[in-house]
Amino acid sequence: MEQPLKQRLIGAIILISLAVIFLPMFIGNKPTDAEIVAIEIPAAPKDLASKIVALPEAEIEALAEVTISKESGAKVVQIAQPIIPKPPKLKTVEGITAWVIQVGSFSAEKNANALSAKLMKAGFTAFVEQSAGKKGVVYRVRVGPELSKEKAEAMSAKLQKEQKLVNAIVVQYP
Repeated sequence: MEQPLKQRLIGAIILISLAVIFLPMFIGNKPTDAEIVAIEIPAAPKDLASKIVALPEAEIEALAEVTISKESGAKVVQIAQPIIPKPPKLKTVEGITAWVIQVGSFSAEKNANALSAKLMKAGFTAFVEQSAGKKGVVYRVRVGPELSKEKAEAMSAKLQKEQKLVNAIVVQYP
């Protein structure tokens, strides 16, 4: 095919495409009222128990009175009646006891950390606790804590069976 014929065909295709796209916009009718869809939303049921409770109005506590004044070209901030609230009293939780299994006591920290790492690798929750003893610092390896003594004793039996730790004892923590 010759070049001018190709250009004419491409031009004709473009014109036909534009006519297909834009001609319906110019010729088409506007939608009538019959084509508009109305959706009716029913009213909310009257017996619906709402769990939303309105909060009571809270009083705004002013901690300080702040005034800003402009004196001799500079802004001056004055704070009057600063009120520093008292910290809240901490309530101690009583009655909660935990139990741990002490599996070893070492004078060298690296030995305690090695046993702790071995137990963690086996899937137990182990930790090293440092305390002062008669002959210096003692590093205790403990597993747990558990909230019930029965669970701690069962874990102690499991440690004695699986890890061959015959000196494992159950103690109250902390």
